[in-house]
Amino acid sequence: MKQTSDGGYILGGTSVSNFSGNKTENCIGGNDYWIVKTDSIGNIQWQNTIGGILNDNLTSVMQTADGGFILGGYSESYIFGDKTENCLGDFDYWIVKTDSLGNIQWQNTIGGILEDELFALQQTADGGYILGGKSRSDISGDKTENSQGGYDYWIVKTDSIGNIQWQNTIGGSINDELNSIHQTADGGFILGGFSGSSISGDKTENCLGGYDYWIVKTDSQGNIQWQNTLGGSVNDFMYSVRQTADGGYVLGGNSNSNISGDKSENCLGFDDFWIVKTDVAGNIEWQNTIGGSFIDWMSSVQQTNDGGYILSGSSASNISVDKTENSLGDIDYWVVKLDTAGYIQWQNTIGGSNADRLTSVLETTDGAYVLGGWSWSDISGDKTENVMSLRILGCKIKRSIQFDKGAIVF
Repeated sequence: MKQTSDGGYILGGTSVSNFSGNKTENCIGGNDYWIVKTDSIGNIQWQNTIGGILNDNLTSVMQTADGGFILGGYSESYIFGDKTENCLGDFDYWIVKTDSLGNIQWQNTIGGILEDELFALQQTADGGYILGGKSRSDISGDKTENSQGGYDYWIVKTDSIGNIQWQNTIGGSINDELNSIHQTADGGFILGGFSGSSISGDKTENCLGGYDYWIVKTDSQGNIQWQNTLGGSVNDFMYSVRQTADGGYVLGGNSNSNISGDKSENCLGFDDFWIVKTDVAGNIEWQNTIGGSFIDWMSSVQQTNDGGYILSGSSASNISVDKTENSLGDIDYWVVKLDTAGYIQWQNTIGGSNADRLTSVLETTDGAYVLGGWSWSDISGDKTENVMSLRILGCKIKRSIQFDKGAIVF
């Protein structure tokens, strides 16, 4: 979700729905990209369902300098529907450029022989695009480097019409999965995700636990300048990294590590928000473990106009430790505002009686916040509209989330 230049919003995700409810087009294959443009108060202005014959999963959308939109995700579809190129492997990066009304202008399928899944993209200062995700393909198709082991970070730079300019496969001998990438003030890039690799390949530090935060800074051509592995003795998964006004970086994700390694606070529940502020070279300046006594997942972090930070995620915790409100259902939206030093200023638990998962938050031009994600709740709690019915093969089904010793059972 992003705010657009006219004050409205562009929403992007994945849909398996046919014409029904708010959907104005049938599903094309399995999962399709679905983009929705709204006005400043959330009324739908237009929408487009984009896909091929199999599964196409949209993970990132943003408005481009020309007023159109760039969509990114991963696809296993062959030429069919909106897909103009065959799948190169199990899944490929699939970027789609649209005009200001969501009509496709161009697209590119980028990948190797195995799985290549795009999770982040951004338009760069030169009008091109930087794409980031994970890959386990060896040299094949568009891949010019072999896998280092398992999944690797895979960054791809394109020109303004999606042609590859350069790429880099970055990883160690186990799994390394990139979730966030942004161009930095010096024209380079900051990469954020998580790693299970010890020293091997491009990894220069051993793993501290099961998985650790792994940030990598590159120059403008994708060459590594520095990196840092951050974590505790169990699992730490980073989903968001942003450069801050002072030139440093803020990292956000989940942790279930106690005091160990880089962790300075014990886990508060099964999983907690873990926010880390670094200097310009990736050295830790401060950190905060935030959560309740059960499960709390962070999805994104960004700096706010007052120099603080806004955290988005989901929580199943009742009042306990940092949580000041009980859960309203299985899991709720949980938004937390921090000051410049990482201390909580306010928070809000928002949801209905079922599962509500917050995936994106943004500060608007008037200083407010808009939260976006998905919901399985009918009218209850904070929900003022019922969920649309999900029908598969003519049977109405209901999905809920249950928790069993920290695991999620669907």
